[in-house]
Amino acid sequence: MTHSVLKAVVIVGATSAFITGCASVNPFAKADPRWAEFKTWTKVTEGTEPTGDPSNLLGAVHKGEGGYRDVYVNDIGKDALLGAAPNNYPEGTVVVKHQFDNKADWESGENGDVTVSIKSADDGTRNKDNWVWAAGMKGKAGPSDFCSGCHTAALGLYDSDYVFTTAGFLEKHAEK
Repeated sequence: MTHSVLKAVVIVGATSAFITGCASVNPFAKADPRWAEFKTWTKVTEGTEPTGDPSNLLGAVHKGEGGYRDVYVNDIGKDALLGAAPNNYPEGTVVVKHQFDNKADWESGENGDVTVSIKSADDGTRNKDNWVWAAGMKGKAGPSDFCSGCHTAALGLYDSDYVFTTAGFLEKHAEK
């Protein structure tokens, strides 16, 4: 094999690896239409300064105790989320957590990250298999043992179907 041919093979191989690697990130992808317009939905945390960790479960997740978070819900899940416990969400509920590192970013609405919970099925039980999660506006929703591991606590703590920030949660923690 000549030096020119070897160089061409290496360049083609490296280019293929780069393109394949970027396919999972795809900077040209559009936001998932199920949550692309989440800022037009009901803002559950309206009127609150949503920071801290009242559940004592955050650790470093969702920007941790020092982060600021706003929570939005689509019309399908609005009544369940804003209603009294037990909060049982219908299939098609989408809850978006918009999280920020600091108060200045939260106030400006800039530099935030998004995580998404979707009630993908309703088999009449509250179980993790009825939910999928996504990270980012362009994220792909799917099962997540990591997400469901923490969100299972919402069942026992707030009698809520895998969602922490409900009307009952906000009321309980506004008193403190």
